[in-house]
Amino acid sequence: MESEWKWDKLDFTERQVVELLLQGKSNAAICSQVFLSRARVQECIKRILIKTGADSTRAAIVLLVEERETRTLLRVLDQATDGVGIVQDRVAKFANRALLEISGYDLEEMVGTPLMELIAPRARDLVLQRYDQRMNGIPFPQSYKFSILCKDGQEKDALLSYVGVIQYRGRPALLATIVPAA
Repeated sequence: MESEWKWDKLDFTERQVVELLLQGKSNAAICSQVFLSRARVQECIKRILIKTGADSTRAAIVLLVEERETRTLLRVLDQATDGVGIVQDRVAKFANRALLEISGYDLEEMVGTPLMELIAPRARDLVLQRYDQRMNGIPFPQSYKFSILCKDGQEKDALLSYVGVIQYRGRPALLATIVPAA
């Protein structure tokens, strides 16, 4: 599966140029450290713009910095002992190891799956209603019980704790923790 991360689309030299731009280096400094001509620096920057979809060097750098910060956060969340998930547009975008263990899914199976398919039928209306409320800024209880639908078809009672609406890859998403209900 091809990575959706813009950083992964950059080759080694393009990453070097981005790192130097992040340090505030001029094209002349980049030329002396990476390339022998300013034209090659400009060509490299054009490739970076194409690969990131940005319309300016500054926008590309901002995008890549945000992406790098998000990836760092996801690595930290993956180590959490509670289940952690990110849902965007009612689709699972991230699940940490603990959440995968609770549900029995593999990462590739869970990420990209509509939220509705991960929730037990008896809890779907409640969970989707609360998801929509949170995404629209309407408050509801910080934590509530619901039932997840595991990969093997088993329903498990769990406690969902709302963490917040975050920006994930440039758009709003819901970050929550999920633990088995006692």
